[in-house]
Amino acid sequence: NPMHIAYITHEYPPDTGKGGIGTYTFQIAQIMHNLGHVVEIFTASFEREISESFEGIITHRVKINNLSDFKTQITAVFAQQHYAKAFDIIECPEIGGEAGEIIKQFPEIHLVVRLHTPAVLVTRLQNTYTPFIVKLRYFLGALKRGKWDLGYWSRHDKNQYKDPDFQITQKANIITAPSEVMKKWAVYFWHIAPERIKVIANPYEPSSKLLALNNEKEHKQIVFFGRLNTLKGVVELTKAIPLVLNKFPDWKFLFVGNSEESHIKGVDMQQWIEQKLTAYSKQIKFTDWIDYSQLPYYYSQTDIVVIPSLFESFSYVCAEAMSAGKAVVGSNRGAMNELLGNNEFGLIVDPTKPKQIAKAIIKLIENPVLRRELGNKARQRVLDEYNEHKIGCQMEELYQKTIAKK
Repeated sequence: NPMHIAYITHEYPPDTGKGGIGTYTFQIAQIMHNLGHVVEIFTASFEREISESFEGIITHRVKINNLSDFKTQITAVFAQQHYAKAFDIIECPEIGGEAGEIIKQFPEIHLVVRLHTPAVLVTRLQNTYTPFIVKLRYFLGALKRGKWDLGYWSRHDKNQYKDPDFQITQKANIITAPSEVMKKWAVYFWHIAPERIKVIANPYEPSSKLLALNNEKEHKQIVFFGRLNTLKGVVELTKAIPLVLNKFPDWKFLFVGNSEESHIKGVDMQQWIEQKLTAYSKQIKFTDWIDYSQLPYYYSQTDIVVIPSLFESFSYVCAEAMSAGKAVVGSNRGAMNELLGNNEFGLIVDPTKPKQIAKAIIKLIENPVLRRELGNKARQRVLDEYNEHKIGCQMEELYQKTIAKK
């Protein structure tokens, strides 16, 4: 029987869909639609309020001024559709607990919560570069107000912590995670029973243009794709770059992505990198955020992709680089270990160790045969493991089991 499925997330293309949640939701919705299920999307826009067919799927957009409005505004729109034809199952991301009001009103509907990267985990990672004195001030300030708040260091306390991400995850009939490492974090930090969390990777269908790229020609270019911030490991990568360029002065580094705040107050990340690498200014280039359609062009000029993130619950950048047949230097903090098969389909490094990052890049510069071999194997892995059919069947079966459970 076809299921009636609702996906609820403020992040969805084209209005609000530039992040990983929007990418995942768009792809999984298309897969379920192609499998013959009735799918509706409930999402946000900062420009318009509309119910439309977008890429063949009914999509309801509410106009919001602030993200905090979405949770309440979407509930009335959802209720109208649910009364017309009842939904069997809802899926939403954990972030912001955006289906919270809907589940309060319709507790009988089965809820799937998809873990992406909870806000508390992001905050803790962002604090990696927060000076100890600032952390201490935070703690002493809380103590003055009569609170014992370790903030930066403490583990989650489920009785005191009013976290919407945690609350919606607790209400789920089933929780899904895109990687084993994301599941482990939720079990350890949120004390969620492991049997409640099912690991199903994000689906990824590469474009034919990425798959068609030929990797015979050397361009002498190493590329970082992603937002320029501390979470993406840019600080340690910057320290690694001189170690590489001193040895190979004819190679270049390219940063592709928007510059965000650095760990130094009042300095954005691109400025910080430029300050640190003044001596190498002719070998470092920057390009702002690019449209998905431009990716094949940039990958065609690339020999090595370096992704030293402090954490990824999945990594679309890694999957893209693999499908482009590129040799990847990825992070051991998060899901890239799983994507890259623990060094079998790319090189894994500790993203907090610049010497390790540099050593892996140098190994790939010195071994063009290894680069091509890893790239070819990585491309095949993406096609085998993350395709629509494989992930779609796993997710469809999970939804059906969840509905059958009552």
